[in-house]
Amino acid sequence: MLPQLSFGQQRAGYSNFLLNNYYFNPAIAGSKKVHEANIAYRNQWVGFEGSPTLMMANFQGSFKNQGKSGYGVTAVSERKGITQNSTLYLNYAYHFRLSEKIKMGLGIQPGYMQYRVRLYDAQVADPGDEVLTGTVYSANAFDVSAGFHLYSDKFFVMGAAHRVLGKQIKFTSYNTNLEFHFDGIAGYNFHFKTKKKKIFELQPSALVRYTKPIPLQVIGMLKGTYDGKYWLGFLYRSSDAIGISAGVKIKDRFTVGYGYDYTISRLSNYQSGSHEVMLSFIITKEKPSLEKQDEDLNNSILEEMQIEMEMENDKNKK
Repeated sequence: MLPQLSFGQQRAGYSNFLLNNYYFNPAIAGSKKVHEANIAYRNQWVGFEGSPTLMMANFQGSFKNQGKSGYGVTAVSERKGITQNSTLYLNYAYHFRLSEKIKMGLGIQPGYMQYRVRLYDAQVADPGDEVLTGTVYSANAFDVSAGFHLYSDKFFVMGAAHRVLGKQIKFTSYNTNLEFHFDGIAGYNFHFKTKKKKIFELQPSALVRYTKPIPLQVIGMLKGTYDGKYWLGFLYRSSDAIGISAGVKIKDRFTVGYGYDYTISRLSNYQSGSHEVMLSFIITKEKPSLEKQDEDLNNSILEEMQIEMEMENDKNKK
């Protein structure tokens, strides 16, 4: 007989939700007007035996880079103790304008999941127990996620429901439900110009996560980005952890991000924190229109003229 199993928070956790928010909401796909590939890895509770590890890879894009229809595919592999969960998601999202500056995205994400229990890895009094030797239980399930994404250059509000079908995972002699999940994310972008005419963006945001029957969880994050290339973030996860993240964008194509969070609950006595790494590569992106190219060129010329005038004024003052 298969022993009683607990899958807890069945959908994998990921603290730095701004590094790869596509994972949290299918309506994100296509909103950036690019084709983008992402890889993420999380090693949770380092030093704690059987601690969760997460590997995730996804590709998402916008048809003809126009930002109207988006699509994507995501593969996730999570290992916790003697359990391993592998999932493949497909994605479609449609985006439309509510006003000149505000857009709405609606997305749907079917997924196929495989859950495996490796009983031979269990720590028992008799390691040679024939019942456990070489035993692997496996079960499959299909489910759907759906979400919305309301956004502009200044703010974003999004929500997504996962495990909406409430399917059961059926093992040999034990069944467990895929519990309902909800992720809500909101944030605002503040833009400031530095003395060197560089843009500094300050972005406070929050993730609210509900997973039946686990209590509501809130992650608050404050992220600062300089010149669109370098960023630093701080996070707080309700009554559980604090963290820091940093990253850099190289040549507007390649992004590297790292995050670390440290548990402040009683669990801190048994582990040394969690690490997250993210790599992102923009394969193709929207080509600017001729009008946009002319506007950028004119702005560049005006900025150079203004800098020259300021330098000339400084010389005259001296």
